[in-house]
Amino acid sequence: MPKVYVVTAPERIRGIYTSWPETAAIVKGVSGARYQAVASRELAEAILRGEGAELSPGLYGFVDGNHLGGVGVVIVERNARGETMVLDEVGMTVVQVFLGAGVPSLDPDAAIRQALGRLRNVLAELGGLHLLLRLVREGASLTVVHDYEGVGAWMEGRWKTKDPIVAETVEACRALVRARHLSVAFRHQRGHQSTWAGPDDFAHFNARADALATEAAREA
Repeated sequence: MPKVYVVTAPERIRGIYTSWPETAAIVKGVSGARYQAVASRELAEAILRGEGAELSPGLYGFVDGNHLGGVGVVIVERNARGETMVLDEVGMTVVQVFLGAGVPSLDPDAAIRQALGRLRNVLAELGGLHLLLRLVREGASLTVVHDYEGVGAWMEGRWKTKDPIVAETVEACRALVRARHLSVAFRHQRGHQSTWAGPDDFAHFNARADALATEAAREA
């Protein structure tokens, strides 16, 4: 889906633009210009109205992983009064996530490190999902927000799991959903999305999950 660009300040150039060259020509040299790329015209219009991209009432799990072997999870709940609460946030390494987690091909730690060396961020992204499904309260209904498209695509069966370890890890995540009686929906959030032009809860918590993953990898 092609991106659009929203400019929120100053007032004289506020609007939605369909390409970066057009946007650049508008904002170049303008003091105090605030702008960003967004995924849809609907989101751009919401930002211009001052709404941004707020979470609807419900439970959300933001997951991320990186090629360094870090994993980040943020669990957020928004209530009917419009209050958003961070219930939990965790940063771990892929080894910490999977060691003793019951995924046969990812035990002991040497096997995890070997798989990580080959699969890199893919295994870390799935590690974020696996960790979230263990942390969230049993019987919960939640939306998993992920910036690696494969997380939702594999879980929903839209992508085929050709790699045996990926297939085994995805099935382990599905087994957690069944065993813990979870109701799970998936939302793809483009990674490293700026919130410069207006508030965006999805970008904000995705960035926090990313930061937790980076911190965990560096500490390890």
